[in-house]
Amino acid sequence: MLKREAESGGLDDFRYTSVRDHALPMVRAIIEGILASQKLDALVYPTLPTRPPLITAPPNPPGGTAGTPVNLANLTGFPDLIVPAGFTGDELPVALSFLGPAFSEAKLLALGYSFEQATRARRLPVHTPRLPGESIQVP
Repeated sequence: MLKREAESGGLDDFRYTSVRDHALPMVRAIIEGILASQKLDALVYPTLPTRPPLITAPPNPPGGTAGTPVNLANLTGFPDLIVPAGFTGDELPVALSFLGPAFSEAKLLALGYSFEQATRARRLPVHTPRLPGESIQVP
């Protein structure tokens, strides 16, 4: 990965500047346009489009999340809130993402909080013991 990074070019490389100057502003404008034209506060989508991997699964290769919608936040610079959304049939956790326009963090936190209160999808971890003297209350 370090070798690939060293060979990738500098900040004046045309591959970098074309993405920075054209592709990223285009993605940002598209998301802003969708939010504005549909009068949406946020886009809500599954954080991962596939089942979550087991802990014992091999790690993704570098750049392995290219096909996930969560990259919208990376590409646009817009805030993205991720909240627990439940579990698969075999008890693997799944999450939901709330992506909003620039400076919508307060709205996203309110939406995420409302979702968590309505679904109660969050559970305390079963394999992590409480610390001495700690008390955890689930609302």
